[in-house]
Amino acid sequence: MFASPALNLVLGLLLASGVAYAAYRTRTLSVSGAIAAAAEGTFIFGFGGLVGAALLLAFFISSSALSRAFTRRKARFAEKFSKGAQRDASQVLANGGLAAGFTILHGLFPGQSWPWIGFAGSLAAVTADTWATELGVLSRTPPRLITTGRAAEPGDSGAVSLAGILAALGGAALIALLACLLYPLAPDGVQFQGPVLLFFAIISLSGVAGSLLDSFLGATVQAIYYCPSCDKETERHPLHSCGTPATLKRGWTWLNNDWVNAACSLCGAGLALAVLLAIPGWVSPAQIEAITDQGGSSMSFPIFSTSFEEGGAIPPQFTCTGENRSPNLSWRDLPAGTHSLALITEDTDAPGGTFIHWVLYNLPPTLVLLPEGLGKDAPLPNGATQGLNDFRRRGYDGPCPPPGPTHRYYFILFALDSAPTLPLDLTAAQLRKAMKGHILAEANWVGKFAR
Repeated sequence: MFASPALNLVLGLLLASGVAYAAYRTRTLSVSGAIAAAAEGTFIFGFGGLVGAALLLAFFISSSALSRAFTRRKARFAEKFSKGAQRDASQVLANGGLAAGFTILHGLFPGQSWPWIGFAGSLAAVTADTWATELGVLSRTPPRLITTGRAAEPGDSGAVSLAGILAALGGAALIALLACLLYPLAPDGVQFQGPVLLFFAIISLSGVAGSLLDSFLGATVQAIYYCPSCDKETERHPLHSCGTPATLKRGWTWLNNDWVNAACSLCGAGLALAVLLAIPGWVSPAQIEAITDQGGSSMSFPIFSTSFEEGGAIPPQFTCTGENRSPNLSWRDLPAGTHSLALITEDTDAPGGTFIHWVLYNLPPTLVLLPEGLGKDAPLPNGATQGLNDFRRRGYDGPCPPPGPTHRYYFILFALDSAPTLPLDLTAAQLRKAMKGHILAEANWVGKFAR
């Protein structure tokens, strides 16, 4: 559960390379596509774990299978598309590059919900678009242009049909379903505070919206060419499949199908993020209150600091503008049954969501004071451990917000009924998972700081 990012990246490289090689052997990917897929898979597994890899594989396997299904019925439409079923590097990156980027962001902002939402939304969109393309051309009802509603030929850019829209919904729903089922297993404590059905619906509809944007761009500004020999529109350039030079009929020359697919991915991610983050209280980065509700009580105990007043301004020496020293904290009257203590310091007003500044755990219940200026490698009693903050460093790193409004910093001390045996270098999200169901009480000391 607590494997290092470096180890995950190595395992991801091995897994992704194996899948990419198998896809190359089955002619699903070209050489460049296999290399790009291996790179994408490495980052997605390395930062998203097996859960991230599961969603990526669902997209890749289902899309590849549909590309090879009904090949005889789809053969007459192949000339319309810019590329064949064997995906190259630009296709792979257009469809999965943004998803890989969101998993990297998850590594930079562990425990946050929004990278997982963006990841799921982007994959839902590209899966919806691929399913719509592969199954929509089989519709028995002629499609219509998304812009004007007039009849179009199957496979025309911008043409949609009921069958294609239903296929898009099915592809997006597959990714949304997996995201709903697997998010409790996501790395670093991703948590949501609202109904899972709502998450499923929004991810599904965001995926369909991305697919429809793909069609709209295809009907308006995507580069579409004309083959005079075949008297047909095509995405292929500079030569049509018959070998005749194709001339630009409409659209922007630089906006090929790969860029349109990338826009589809961005739409799915952006819409899912915009909707879910706009719902008050729905998305929450592993809030302490949620953990307490799921296994602890709401008991509290007294906590103090002489470094700054409760709710007051944090002096510069305890921030990145000064000496970056940790403040002192003391406490008393721990509840009966306390076997260990843990501390998390967090900025709840950070632009990207809650940001962790200090993680301490395995503190013995006999401890009543943390002295000021506790070094990152300072010896602590009885095996107590300083974990990793969101700067990806061990120990305390003080407030360092961007210039602007005042931020609040919570120093949260937990009394636990569990023994002080947690492993080294836990993040706050991993610590919260380990504390779930073991919190007897907690104490808060709040300070404020602005630059």
